[in-house]
Amino acid sequence: MNIWFTVPTIITKTQESCMQPIRLGLVGYGKIAQDQHVPAIHANPAFELVAVATQGQPCAGVENFKSLGELLESGVQVDAIAFCTPPQGRFALVQEALAAGKHVLVEKPPCATLGEAMALVEHVSEQGVSGLFAWHSRYAQGIEAAREWLSTRTLQSVQIDWKEDVRKWHPGQAWIWQPGGLGVFDPGINALSIVTHLLPLPLFVESAELRVPSNCQSPIAASIKMSDTRHLDIHAEFDFDHGHDELWSIEIRCAEGTLRLDNGGALLSIDGVRQTVSEEGEYAAVYQHFQQLIGNKASDLVCCFTSTNENIVYAHLKPTRE
Repeated sequence: MNIWFTVPTIITKTQESCMQPIRLGLVGYGKIAQDQHVPAIHANPAFELVAVATQGQPCAGVENFKSLGELLESGVQVDAIAFCTPPQGRFALVQEALAAGKHVLVEKPPCATLGEAMALVEHVSEQGVSGLFAWHSRYAQGIEAAREWLSTRTLQSVQIDWKEDVRKWHPGQAWIWQPGGLGVFDPGINALSIVTHLLPLPLFVESAELRVPSNCQSPIAASIKMSDTRHLDIHAEFDFDHGHDELWSIEIRCAEGTLRLDNGGALLSIDGVRQTVSEEGEYAAVYQHFQQLIGNKASDLVCCFTSTNENIVYAHLKPTRE
């Protein structure tokens, strides 16, 4: 089982100039692409969605292709490719786009394994293009205000509750239960990407219980105890069978008060009082950042490390019913 944690951003300079508008191709046209990526692209005048590669339903108003290879060979001019496919097999697709000299935006997690992600970091640099690993929850409206407030506080404990209904958010997506699909860690890494952005020190896992359905390869729920070198008490509860009303919250207790993020980081409260936050949505901010990276000839590739037996030192796998 892989658990992803983010560590400092890698910024690199590219060698080619930015084109306006940025002609964008989209690979994968499932729920996240339809609900988030396409609206954000259309709302940003710096981008023009010109093509989609999908084996499912086509995207209206643009040229559609069955594969990335078919798109690249078609003669349709694209400057950048955004990847919304499952993590399994994504490495080869991103490599294909990089080899064609395209800027790349890669949905989280960037790949199924750490080795693949690190190889992409090197490949982006070698090709002289811009790349973004899009940990979208870090762009939620309350995150930067929360980070600023925490920067001058004495941390005491962190409680993460990230619970949702897989049937609502991943309908019919069998890949999520297969090896490399991450199971409940597909949403759970959104919480981890936020926490590792907010906290000043790297985290490590002390123990974990992963509940795995008997007919699946990935967990449906998890309880994780984490800490850092200052012995901060961090506990996370992930659940993919929570019911219709999702719970995406992070509560951080400090000597000076308690900070709480709700709705995936969109809402921020301090000692129970709602705070003013950014009005810009996650994916609007993601594409704004991608535009800036291309314009500045830079890359933002947040590397990850994966926790298997090496980092979950006392992991317990608990079988559940199908």
